[in-house]
Amino acid sequence: MLEITSSSNNKCKYVKSLSQKKSRQKYGEYTIEGIKSVSDALNSEREITALYVSDSFFENEKFKYPKDISLYKVQDDVFMKMCDTKAPQGILAVVKIEDETDFTPNTEKSYIYCDCINDPGNLGTIIRTADAAGFDGVLLSDGCVDLYSPKTVRSSMGSFFNMKVVTGVSYEKLSEYKNSGFQLIGGALGDNTIDYRSADMKKPTIIIVGNEANGISEDVQKMCQCVKIPILGKAESLNAGVAAAILMYELVRQRS
Repeated sequence: MLEITSSSNNKCKYVKSLSQKKSRQKYGEYTIEGIKSVSDALNSEREITALYVSDSFFENEKFKYPKDISLYKVQDDVFMKMCDTKAPQGILAVVKIEDETDFTPNTEKSYIYCDCINDPGNLGTIIRTADAAGFDGVLLSDGCVDLYSPKTVRSSMGSFFNMKVVTGVSYEKLSEYKNSGFQLIGGALGDNTIDYRSADMKKPTIIIVGNEANGISEDVQKMCQCVKIPILGKAESLNAGVAAAILMYELVRQRS
């Protein structure tokens, strides 16, 4: 175990740099914070390259430190500067970004596709809900918010490490999935829009939820069966995460 007592330490600077997308892309690593997130990561198959704990947290006898991962004990005030959260719990981990290039969907499984979701909180909520609903993967278009942003990871509440999440799924790939046997069900108002409860989701299905401001792109709508969720009050629309949850659980209801 090594000790860090200054924010000018190179390790401290490196961890802090990973709060930026360009550094995550450059180094292929991201950070997670908090006891639950770190514990979930340790219990998953993700590759953790280092653990950092504050002086105060180091005395926590309930936390079991793995012997095969580099451990750094950090002075409390320095640890605060390394974190993205305002009230850190005293532990963070550096995790390798996984290679997702080999993904091929299975028509016996269920997926949700995020078309340019740009709010990390919404993306984290969708990942968490997909996990809860028993979905087999979350697919992200090229225009989505960075999967590895700290807020996305926190919003997923640990489901980040349970779900298969595939980034950079182009519209061309989505079209290939359709040709391979999937129907595409998108939450959007179009010429062929039907009530979401009328869509037959017992078939192999990829649910699609669109951008918070602009909805599903026209290119994707052309591939979809568009469905609508009735708005009974005066609200103009539903939050993207909420709409995604309603559609995913409708699939669960139909198949149960």
